[in-house]
Amino acid sequence: MATSNPSPSAPQSFPNLIAEKLDDSNYLHWKQQIEPVIKSHKLQQFVVNPSIPQRYLTDEDRVANKVNPTFEAWEVQDQTLLTWLQSTLSKSVLSRVISSIHSYQVWDKIHEYFHMQTKVRARQLSTDLCSTSLDGKMMHEFLS
Repeated sequence: MATSNPSPSAPQSFPNLIAEKLDDSNYLHWKQQIEPVIKSHKLQQFVVNPSIPQRYLTDEDRVANKVNPTFEAWEVQDQTLLTWLQSTLSKSVLSRVISSIHSYQVWDKIHEYFHMQTKVRARQLSTDLCSTSLDGKMMHEFLS
């Protein structure tokens, strides 16, 4: 794990600009509200390919439980972002990410879930289209 320094200008709180919480029907709308806030606060490094500093710099630090100050700063910002992200989720979506302890885990689980839902919906629409008939012909026959 790299020891990059998190942005010192990251805020301790986020604006309440989200019009509605994420539920099963408004993913794209939610995403278009969330991403600009994350980018404007330069916090993409917390949710996309996070670079988490080492908790301890040396074995001696581990034995003495002396935590790396860079890790502590990262953890504070990550937990602030995690809390804010969770506050933008409806109860039904929050229950899907409840085991997440870092902001990138929430981010990944949300995107995974809605990507899967899109694939399932596309498969269902394809099946529906294949079983649709027009003028007594199945759709693939009609289109040919």
